[in-house]
Amino acid sequence: MFNSKSCLLRIIFASIGLTIIGLVPGNAQTGKIDSLTQLLKTHAQKDQKRAQILLNLGSENMRLSPKLALPYAEEVLSFQDNMKDKTYISNAHRMKGISQFYLSMYPEALESLNKALSIDNAVNNAVGTAADLSNIGLVYMTQSKFAEALKYYLEALQKHEVLKNELNVAITLTNIGTVHNEMSDYKVAMQNYQRALPIFRKYKHAVGQSSTLTNIGTIHFKNNNIDEAIKYSKMSLAITDSIGDTRGSARENGNLSAYYSKLRQSDLALKYGFKAIEGNEKLSNTKSLGFNMQNISDAFYQQQDYAKAKTYGLNALKIARDLDVAEIKRDASLGLSEIYHALKAPDSTLFYYKLFKEYGDSISNDKKKNEITRMGMKYEFDKTEAIYKQKQVLAEGQLKQNQLQLALNNAELQRGLQLRNLQNALLENEKLVRREKERQLLISKNNEKLQSSKLNALSQEQKLNQLEIRQLWLYGILAIIILASVLIYILNLNRIRRLRFANILQRQEAEQSTLKLEYQYQLSESELRAIRSQMNPHFIFNVLNSIESYIMDNDKRTASRLIQKFASLSRLILENSTKSLVPADKEWKSLQLYTELEAMRYNNSFTYSFVLSPDISLPTILLPPMLIQPLIENSILHGIIGAGIPDAYIAVAMQRSDQTLLITVTDNGIGLHGKTNRTVINVNKEKSIGLKSIKERIDLINTQYPGSASFSIEQRADQQGTIAHISLPLLSQ
Repeated sequence: MFNSKSCLLRIIFASIGLTIIGLVPGNAQTGKIDSLTQLLKTHAQKDQKRAQILLNLGSENMRLSPKLALPYAEEVLSFQDNMKDKTYISNAHRMKGISQFYLSMYPEALESLNKALSIDNAVNNAVGTAADLSNIGLVYMTQSKFAEALKYYLEALQKHEVLKNELNVAITLTNIGTVHNEMSDYKVAMQNYQRALPIFRKYKHAVGQSSTLTNIGTIHFKNNNIDEAIKYSKMSLAITDSIGDTRGSARENGNLSAYYSKLRQSDLALKYGFKAIEGNEKLSNTKSLGFNMQNISDAFYQQQDYAKAKTYGLNALKIARDLDVAEIKRDASLGLSEIYHALKAPDSTLFYYKLFKEYGDSISNDKKKNEITRMGMKYEFDKTEAIYKQKQVLAEGQLKQNQLQLALNNAELQRGLQLRNLQNALLENEKLVRREKERQLLISKNNEKLQSSKLNALSQEQKLNQLEIRQLWLYGILAIIILASVLIYILNLNRIRRLRFANILQRQEAEQSTLKLEYQYQLSESELRAIRSQMNPHFIFNVLNSIESYIMDNDKRTASRLIQKFASLSRLILENSTKSLVPADKEWKSLQLYTELEAMRYNNSFTYSFVLSPDISLPTILLPPMLIQPLIENSILHGIIGAGIPDAYIAVAMQRSDQTLLITVTDNGIGLHGKTNRTVINVNKEKSIGLKSIKERIDLINTQYPGSASFSIEQRADQQGTIAHISLPLLSQ
């Protein structure tokens, strides 16, 4: 119904700037409003101390309402001639200008802030000058004068960086980002926000975090990512509510109202819209009220409550005309045009639509001018960035020079250490020479002792010879004992190994028995599934129904034939189900009986043939029972029945090749990818029955006879029907 983007941006701009008010000289009290008010009553003298108390009271009351802060600033200015320190006067002008800004008194706000800037420049108050520049840029930005705003913001950023005030640097970066945001340079805007947000979090600056999150949400909104915009807006709202920031809460409620209105979630748009109006009425924030009322008008329009939608739309247009806000005038005019159209009032519809076109053309012209301005701003901003980069390069060069000097100092230190180490080495060498002389003297003394020892050794040698003879006898006895022990150990070790080997053999035999039992279990399970696939309840039920219908029609002969064939088939299946391999002639007969029964069930709607190679003797061959029947069943149910093929047929053939049997089942049905008339076939039989069982049994046969069995099913070359192949090892009785 209206362009919620423009209203969103104007509310966001009003969230930044209060954090750069400037500092009051002296030991300012930062207590609560009540204690400051009591302190003010005790100090009636109009001097700098009273001015300090008044300014602190104004700062505290600014959070509640700019109207409450304004009288304190004006009282300070009323006795400005009594103060020697002019920074109090500049702070009062700055507070007054910010209060006027929040009250949408933009010309008055610029006048007050310029007075503060003039005083701060005169007294060289760098902190105050930077704050003045930032707030003047804020006023220009709110009036959509982005070139002027960016000029003041860049000057303020330079001063804050010189002062090394990280917090104010972050605030100014956020404001610069908002300028780029408005000029649709979202990438640069996001870069500024992302630089600012960590600083706000570092200093736990709640208002700065809230404002930056708001602006990040705005970029997501402009990129039509509404969910992300709502996420960041709610994060901002949680912060403003936690610190009791009425202005920030009103702003975010208004933004959420616009977001949900864009998503056409009118209940949520109304919920947040009314909260925004309540907050902005307390703050006397008339411009934001205009946007809030337009959001609520749009929400009521979505709910088709046109009377309320018209009331809020007219209020929004009145505020826009009083404040001369082009975006609200345009959006409110379009909204009223649509409301009156819904109320079937063509004259009013046309009137407000003309107003919408008039205001829209005006905004369009302004946008063209802003685009030209944006190009100029881009040049200035790039130039400023180049200066910053140049300073950074110089700083890095100075750092490298310092590092080089440090390296030289380290080299000198290392050389001194090496000289000291050399001296220590000479001292150690002298000590070693002295120790060598002492060692030689000790060796000569030891030689004398050795000679005397040799004489003693000769006398003792004879005694040793006698002892050696005794030791030889002892060693011989010990060797016999050790040898016997080793033999006993080897025999025991060999016995243990035989026992261990026997244990391993028993374990392997047990494992083989387990595998054999598992194979037999899998084979039995596969055969049971085949039996269930053959004799499923639906097949039996249908055959019995067919028999009943023939009896009812007095066709006793046909009914009798059906019963006989059904009994023969049931007997063959039950006989074969107890064995893993059966004579091929019985299995071949059961397949023919099954096919004949199915043909009779479906009124001979297809023909069939069973072809046997002359070199095959069925009684001498063994086959796995009920392995081929699922292929015939699938050909009938999924290939022929319901397809309406006039000359449908099924051909089953068995051939022999060396030690291999090849069974082929062919039909001319609809093929693998066609569709049949499902009403003709039992609806519970949607999938090809038995194919999984066939594959499992083929795998089991290959486990017993590796590589001897295979199964495949494919579309025929002429695309008419399917052909299935089963290859089995030739097993004789």
